Amino acid sequence: MILCVAIGNTNIHYAVGTIEHFTQACMLTEDLYCVDSFAHFLENNFEANIWTKLQGCIVSSVVPQKNPIISEFLHHKNNKLPIRNIDITKIKINFSQYQSRLGEDRAVCCAAAIAKHESPLIVIDLGTATTINIISKENVFLGGAILTGVQMGLAALSNQTAQLPLVDDFTGVKLIGRGTRECLVSGAAVGTACMIEGYVRRIKKELNIEPIVIITGGNASKITPFCNFDFVYEPSLLIEGLFLLYN
Repeated sequence: MILCVAIGNTNIHYAVGTIEHFTQACMLTEDLYCVDSFAHFLENNFEANIWTKLQGCIVSSVVPQKNPIISEFLHHKNNKLPIRNIDITKIKINFSQYQSRLGEDRAVCCAAAIAKHESPLIVIDLGTATTINIISKENVFLGGAILTGVQMGLAALSNQTAQLPLVDDFTGVKLIGRGTRECLVSGAAVGTACMIEGYVRRIKKELNIEPIVIITGGNASKITPFCNFDFVYEPSLLIEGLFLLYN
């Protein structure tokens, strides 16, 4: 039984089990502020004394200051428990063309994508930020794009204007909004779908490829109903990647 922890800017996703069968839970990243908060979350969302049954743990993080909380708790409970971090050299993708440090979440999603699908691939992660990641037929990471995430964009509109409200309810999305709320959710949902559709079309043309497009991330379920192109929805891609890399 393995504990997978994916620490994002907004949420932390946990999974316990194996790559074939696992249980998931999620908490706000800001709610992980001490060892007790982590212990309380585990006890409320997974079976009692879960740490006594764990064989190991793997952590992917884009918020490094949160990592020691998890390590401290698990070492206190079982100081022999292997806790692994992400090593992109273990991923069967050539990242050498990327000129910056790649976010661990992007690398892990790409690792899971090539394990499940044939390259070339475009992996779109609709999380706090929206990331577009391109993998060639030879499994070379070609780069991509980082864009404002769906909820982040709505929050920015509310924070930077005098009258626009903060909207987080995506029910009843219409192409043409008849009021302020409908206009905002149309821009967020349909606008994001159009944006990634345009990126996919231009990437295909520039690279002269017909890739499999994979969509994942916490906001994906809000956006995929408005995507008018072929794609594969992989809601647990990041977690599956963590299990894969641990093994």
